[in-house]
Amino acid sequence: MIRPEYNLTDPFIYRVPTVDYITCVKLCSQSLAHYLYRFPKVFPNYRFPDSFFEDLKNIDLTCPQLALVCFVAFLLTIGRHYFVKQFVLPLMPLLGVPILHRHKFPECIWKFLYYLVTWSFSLYVHIFSGRYRTFQDPLSVWESWHEGYPPRVYWDIHFIYVTQAAFYVHSIYATLYMDIWRKDSTLMCIHHFIALALIGLSYGSGHVLEGAFVVFLHDNTDMMLELTKLSVYLKKRENGEYYPWLNVLGNVSFVSFAIMWFVFRLYWYPLKLLYMTVYGGVYLGPQDSPFYAYLGIMLMVLLFMNIYWFNFIVRMVIRVCQTGEEPEDNREFDTVAVSGIPKEKLSELARVGKLAAATKEIKKKGD
Repeated sequence: MIRPEYNLTDPFIYRVPTVDYITCVKLCSQSLAHYLYRFPKVFPNYRFPDSFFEDLKNIDLTCPQLALVCFVAFLLTIGRHYFVKQFVLPLMPLLGVPILHRHKFPECIWKFLYYLVTWSFSLYVHIFSGRYRTFQDPLSVWESWHEGYPPRVYWDIHFIYVTQAAFYVHSIYATLYMDIWRKDSTLMCIHHFIALALIGLSYGSGHVLEGAFVVFLHDNTDMMLELTKLSVYLKKRENGEYYPWLNVLGNVSFVSFAIMWFVFRLYWYPLKLLYMTVYGGVYLGPQDSPFYAYLGIMLMVLLFMNIYWFNFIVRMVIRVCQTGEEPEDNREFDTVAVSGIPKEKLSELARVGKLAAATKEIKKKGD
């Protein structure tokens, strides 16, 4: 390992808890220019893709670790199947879930419970455990690299990595075969593959704190989205009963979802995470880290995906403000916003078993 060019106490290093957008762009541009200048000196014989695959052979991942991830992914898939079959499906008639939403309710409650548990654990690890200062002091993740070794991590970070890797393996299968198909389902599959690559390369090269911090900045918004949808599905039951408190909960969750998306994914993600990795990694990380460039590219792609999805959120907010209608996931083809079909007609199609066919026609027109 070639040790970092600088350490955290060097006056050259710009060290703050959170940078601003302009400073972030300047620092990252400066660091990337320096990285490109330094690259041929550090890797004089680098040839893509041969050198990349050669580096993969030396990655710190073992077959038992990969087998564990696959096993946990299998358990998640089987667990979801039996959870839905044994608990959710019998529960839906008792709750009076409207027939229009019954095909979406099992996926929604499964994802909500998963994200609730995993993000609560991630929140504890990064904020309350006191073991890591990735949120309060992003550049602190590079402190030990100057001494020639990666930062010390405990079982909790390894647990986050195993469960997240397994969940994304499960999610690729679920997106293709278990979830309803949405406008962005193809992009979701790409996202899952990128996430798996980030997890594998960062774990195998010792950059686990950075990867776990990515998880912390993302899972909470997914949790709030599913809570919003659950509230919408349950506020008016099939028998006509209306629950105002669920309507309030849905509106609060929706507003929280939109705010949290911006704060966590479009504010803290670039101004803490990209500052930590794209800027800090060049000057404070090992100079010969073999996957730095690939990890940086994937982190930038993830940022642009977050911006793309924020477009859906903004359109949803505008629609709710203009029409006063309930929030809908405007990635789904069987919603009023996407199909243009009144809700009563959609419910009738679901009742007679023709909603899937109508959805398929809507999707064809969209294509």
